[in-house]
Amino acid sequence: MRHKVGLLPYDDDTCGWVRLLPPRKNVRRVEGRMSFDWAVVGAGYAGLAAARRLAEHFPEHSIAVIDAQRAGEGAAGRNSGFAIEIGPSPNAKVVSPEATYGRAYRINRFGQDQLRQLVKKYQIDCDWREVGKYQSAAEEHHFGRLETFARHLEALGIPHEVIERDELAARLGTRHYKRAVLTKQTVLVQPAALTRGLALNLPSNVSLLEESPVLEYETGADVKLTCPSGTVRAKKVILATNSYLPQFGAWADGLIPFTLTAALTRPLTDEEHERLGAPEPWGVISIHRFGATVRYTVDRRILIRNTIEYWPEITMSRQDLYARRGLIEQSFRARFPQLPDVTFEYFWTGVICASRNFTAGFGKIAENVYAAGGCNAGGISRNTALGTLIADYAVGATSELLSEVLAMPTPAWVPPRPLRDIGVRIDLARRRRGLGAEL
Repeated sequence: MRHKVGLLPYDDDTCGWVRLLPPRKNVRRVEGRMSFDWAVVGAGYAGLAAARRLAEHFPEHSIAVIDAQRAGEGAAGRNSGFAIEIGPSPNAKVVSPEATYGRAYRINRFGQDQLRQLVKKYQIDCDWREVGKYQSAAEEHHFGRLETFARHLEALGIPHEVIERDELAARLGTRHYKRAVLTKQTVLVQPAALTRGLALNLPSNVSLLEESPVLEYETGADVKLTCPSGTVRAKKVILATNSYLPQFGAWADGLIPFTLTAALTRPLTDEEHERLGAPEPWGVISIHRFGATVRYTVDRRILIRNTIEYWPEITMSRQDLYARRGLIEQSFRARFPQLPDVTFEYFWTGVICASRNFTAGFGKIAENVYAAGGCNAGGISRNTALGTLIADYAVGATSELLSEVLAMPTPAWVPPRPLRDIGVRIDLARRRRGLGAEL
C-alpha cells in the first residue's frame, strides 16, 4: 500500500518560546538511502516518548525519529506549556467521575511522571514548575461548571482547592477572575525548551533526523518513507504526528485539527512586577472551553492564547495571524489595566488535534504501521503517555494502563469535506456562546 501525505507542517517563525532559545546548529536530515529497525515520524511529545520506549525495549535496535521541522519548533513547542493532570470534561452530563475523569487522570499522570524523570536525569532547563493550574471563571454564570468539576475531583481524591476572587486576585495580580479551582498537580513549562531538551537527550541508538518531511510511505515486508532528499526503510513505523495523522491516512474521518493563536509580552520591569503584587509564576485556563489561557512566566512575561479556529489547510497566513492581534490585546487590557505600557513581542500560531467524542487515535493502522495522537488540548502529558504506550503495544508489551487505552472508543465519525467544514464551524460558533469575559 502506498499513501501520499497531503499537507505538510508550515508554522510561522515568530513563536516566542522558540525565539527565546539559542539557535541550533548541526541538524541531521534524511539523505540518500537510510535503513533502521524502527522509524518514528514526528518529534513531538508522542514521537520522542515512543522512540525512547523502543530504545528501552531494544537497546540493540536502530531507531530513527523523523520530523518535518526542527524538534521543538513545531506544534509541541508552540503550546501554552501546561502539562496537566486533569481538566474539566466538556460533557456537562457526566454521571460517573471515574468513567470520565479517572482514566484521563491516570494517563496524564503517567505522562507527567515520564517527563519529570527525564527533566531531572538530563537537567533539562525548561522552567519546570509544579505549581498547579487555575481553572477559572470570569463570570458568575460559569460557577456551575467549576462546582461540578470540583465535585468530581473530590470524588476521585484528586488534589485541588477552590479559590474565591480576593484570594485569587492576590495570587494572580488581576481581579478579572471571580472563582477558580486550583488543580495542584499541573506542571508549567517552557514547551519549546522541554521538547528540544528531550530531543537532544535521546538514547544512543536513536537517530534524530530533522527538516525531513515525509512525502509518502509504502507498506510491505518493511515500510518505506520518502522524504525530499532521501528515503528511510524500517521494519516497523510509528506515526506520531498528532494534527497531521489524517494526512497519513490515520483516522482521517475522526481527528480534526484546530489552529490557535497566542502572544507573549516583553518581560515586565521590577516596578510592573510589583504593581501586580509580585506573584509567583502561574497559569490560568478558562472553565469555558473556548476562553483565554493566560500565564505569568518565570521571566515575568504574560502569555495569552484566546482563539481556536478551524482551518482545513491548518496553516494560517501571517496576515491572518496579525488580524487576530486585536483580540489578544483586548484580552490583555481587560485583565491587566494596571499595565498600560506593556507590549507584546511575539505572536504565533499552533495546532491541536481533537475529536467529536474527545478521545484519541491509538493502534495499528496498516501492516507494520502504528499510530497514536489526538491530544484534545492536553498534549504535553497525554501525548507523552500515548507515545510511550503505543511503543509498548507495537512490541507486544502489556500493562493495565495500556489495556485502559485500548479500551477507549475510537474517534467519532465526522463527514468528509465540504460538509465537515460547514459542520465544524457551526459547532464552534455554538460552543463559543456565552464566552463574554472569558475571551
